Amino acid sequence: MGNEKKLVVNPLKKYFLTKSRSGAKWMVKGEPRTPTAATGWDLQVVRHNQVLLIEAKYLSRSFISSFAGLVISPLPNRPEKMKSKKRKSWSSVVCWAIGSGYKKRNIYQVIFDYFARNIKFWLVYSKVLKVKYIFFVFDKKVAQVSFEQMLKRSMSYKKEVVSRGIDVYGRKDYKVKREIADSLMNNLKFK
Repeated sequence: MGNEKKLVVNPLKKYFLTKSRSGAKWMVKGEPRTPTAATGWDLQVVRHNQVLLIEAKYLSRSFISSFAGLVISPLPNRPEKMKSKKRKSWSSVVCWAIGSGYKKRNIYQVIFDYFARNIKFWLVYSKVLKVKYIFFVFDKKVAQVSFEQMLKRSMSYKKEVVSRGIDVYGRKDYKVKREIADSLMNNLKFK
């Protein structure tokens, strides 16, 4: 968890501690004490009636298999850090935090390919498992996009790729796919 903590979790923690909306401030709860004993969430942030359970991933390569830890993150019955004896609160949602040393457009293209293969599955996945946001962390700056918005962009990505005669499932034409992905994500605001 070395790179995840340093390059994803710490900038994300700073992002939440400096971010406040309508006077409600975020509080960071329950970080793992040692990197090897991480049995809970990588980061849990809380404010009035809102709990974000964040699973962080630092991608050291841009392969689809790198997302496996994020995809299964809502499935285990990991407890929240809270005063009651319940495992999860009614207001909790799962979030992904993705950081990488690669170019942003490469990571975006891999995510779009991942989602475009079966968008119906991802729509059900996000609703049933309450996956709400994706946080992108690059150069210690954070951008937030809702999971639903990311799926809509994935549909646009798939249409654009198919209209150019490129196979969405194929391993060719990465340059064109990355340009399309970059154009769909160029309005993200990193803070």
